[in-house]
Parts: sequence; structure tokens; C-alpha cells
Amino acid sequence: MMPLISRIASSSGIHVSLKADKVFEVGGITVTNSMLYGAIVALFMGFLLVRYSKKSAVKAKKGFVSILEMIVEFIVGMLEGTFGSKEKAYKYAPIFGTFFFFIIFSNLLGLLPFVGPGLTAEGSPLLRPFTADLNGTIAMSVFAIVTVQYLSIKAQGVKGHLKHYFSDKPLNPLNFFIGILEVFGEFTRILSLSLRLFLNTAVGEILVSVFTSLVLKGGRTPVAVIPIILFELLVAGIQAYVFTVLSATYLSLAIAHAHDDEHQQEALKVEELPDVNNEAISH
Repeated sequence: MMPLISRIASSSGIHVSLKADKVFEVGGITVTNSMLYGAIVALFMGFLLVRYSKKSAVKAKKGFVSILEMIVEFIVGMLEGTFGSKEKAYKYAPIFGTFFFFIIFSNLLGLLPFVGPGLTAEGSPLLRPFTADLNGTIAMSVFAIVTVQYLSIKAQGVKGHLKHYFSDKPLNPLNFFIGILEVFGEFTRILSLSLRLFLNTAVGEILVSVFTSLVLKGGRTPVAVIPIILFELLVAGIQAYVFTVLSATYLSLAIAHAHDDEHQQEALKVEELPDVNNEAISH
């Protein structure tokens, strides 16, 4: 499907590129249009959330603040279902909520006219959605998995974290082999997260560009673009949800061993308690 869309785009004179374009260099480091866009989105998101967080209160608010509060409640509910604990949901909500907000802001703002071919510099788009750049989604996925590893070690220590990959008898050849496969599984998770996010955003960007070009000739109306934009709005929310819930699930699985150990220790303590009924009968 993508080669067909690319051929249509090329014949229409649309600039469709699956890679980020260089904008400028800083100290020998190339800054691409997706990196510039990602920095702008991060600053905008931080400013917006900090500003409206001060207006949030126990009393119900109206307008954009109420929308943010509903999204936060949705994120907390999603994490509670993943971790099985409201305490952990509130504990990790700032981290995974950042992933959710950044992805959804990046995808939604990418639909603005000046993002993409609408604003160019030296023949290339000045801004490109961060999630439409494979390097960007790989960076996000690496950061997410590294964050999961850090939070898991912080929650249960290095020894407890290693139990997620290796059993209590890691010297057993079979257990050691399975553990190595589990470690390599983290790299497949990076690949899965990055490709899923990149392909959905990139294809959506191409579709919007193609359908936008169709309204410029033959007296066609912009109505042709509306279904694609509405679909992209839906995809933006779904991709933010999928990336966030998968990252949270990886952490939940990693710290499950610590949770099981806590239950085992509590059970041992209960077994060690004296039998009150037997003592009463003996007396």
C-alpha cells in the first residue's frame, strides 16, 4: 500500500519522505526537522500541563482543564487495571502519563497545516512529526524500556529484577538459556514499540498529504480530507494508549516477582503465628 501511495504522491508533486530532513547543525550534531518538532512539542506540552495543573482543583472545572482531568483519570484507570493497584497507578502515572501526552500531542499537532510540506526551508519541510521518524520512535522505545528496567530495579533490587529473566536456579542450562531469550526479548519489545508507532503515523501523514493534494485541482472540495483527518485523530489516541499500556505492562510483569515474594513472606509470617485456638483448648 505504501509504494502505491508514494507513486501517487510523486506524480502529484507532493514531498513525501520517510526519513527526517536536516535543518541545521549545532556543534557538529545534525538537527533534523523531526528533532526540532519533538523539542517544540515537548516545550509546548510542558508549558500547557504546568499552567493548567495550577488551575486544577477538587471543584469541577470547565473547558480545557476538564479535558485534561478526564485524560489523567483515564490514564490512572488504565494503569490501575495494568498494575492491579491504585497506589501503584498513582505512583507511576507521572511517568507513563508523560509518554501518553507526548505521543498524542505529537500526533495531533502533526495535523496542523504548517507541519509537513506546509512550511518548508530549502525545499524540505521545516517540521515533521516526531513519531513519523523511525529514529524518533526507536529513541522513545529505548527510553521506555530503559525506564522500565530502572523502575524494576528500584522497586525490587538488582537480584529481584534478575529473577524476572532467570529462575532461582540460573546455573541450570535450560533455565540459563530461557533467561538469555528473555533478555533478548527486551530488544524485540523495542522493535515492536517503535515500528508500530512509526508505521501508523507515517502512513497517516502520507494519506493526509495525498488527499490534501486532491482538493487543489478539478474543483474538488476539502470534504475529501475530513474522513482521513478524523481517522488520524482516532489513530493518535489509539497509538498513545497502546504505547503507554504496553510499557506499563512490561513494568508490571517485571515487578510481579517482588509482589509474589511479598505475599510469600506474609504467608510465612502468618504460619509462624501461634495457634490461639489450640492454646485456648489446651488451657
